[in-house]
Amino acid sequence: MYLVESFLSIQGEGKYAGTPSLFVRFGGCNLNCKGFACEFISPHDGSKLIGCDSLYAVNEKHFKNEWEEYKDAKKLFSKIASHVKNITYLPHLIITGGEPLIHYKNPVFYGFLELALKHGFDVFFETNGTINIDFEKFALYKKVGFAMSVKFSNSGEPYKKRVNKKAIQNIASHAKEAFFKFVTDKKLIEQGAEEEILDITSGMHVPIFCMPLGKNRVEIKKNALPTALFCIKNGYNYSDRIHVNLWNNKKGV
Repeated sequence: MYLVESFLSIQGEGKYAGTPSLFVRFGGCNLNCKGFACEFISPHDGSKLIGCDSLYAVNEKHFKNEWEEYKDAKKLFSKIASHVKNITYLPHLIITGGEPLIHYKNPVFYGFLELALKHGFDVFFETNGTINIDFEKFALYKKVGFAMSVKFSNSGEPYKKRVNKKAIQNIASHAKEAFFKFVTDKKLIEQGAEEEILDITSGMHVPIFCMPLGKNRVEIKKNALPTALFCIKNGYNYSDRIHVNLWNNKKGV
């Protein structure tokens, strides 16, 4: 298992926006999402890289020096628990990536989850919804929440790769709780976001949150009003991106 970063902050998005949260970001993803067009400079060779806003947790080749390897669940949990040793409450524990669920069978990953639950954390996964979890064999996943950020066509990923309806339905049916968290912008709203959402969520009674696309305050502001009006029109929940408005595009907060 590779830990990319961990930090105490507030949840900036979705159902629990504003809640004190401990973020744990693991390396590795099954999507590239070049359509989001976030630019990074490779610390490996200086080349320009294009992808999502957490590309440093996706591209192992170029960001390997930022990936810390763990082979023991207790050591990993000890590292994460150190963030809360000087506070008097337990924040939500947010497991993210990349795509954290590509590791869901990994003994270190599963052992870490077991320790987190034993110590009283409310655990939530941020996932793209493409991984079909075996909830019977790995029953601890029934005890956690899932924010399903299924990717739209603007991610640049082909439909069959970014939408796995069996996996989505499986999470919705077995998890402690689940909700959708979609990223929209003015262009996508005008070109069919409503149809994409209806296709992805068909047959499921799961809360839907939409939030504006943007890697910084300027881009968020540009897409915020169209997204809010889109939510009003369709009865969805609007989610701001509080962390971007507070800290702009700074990492680790």
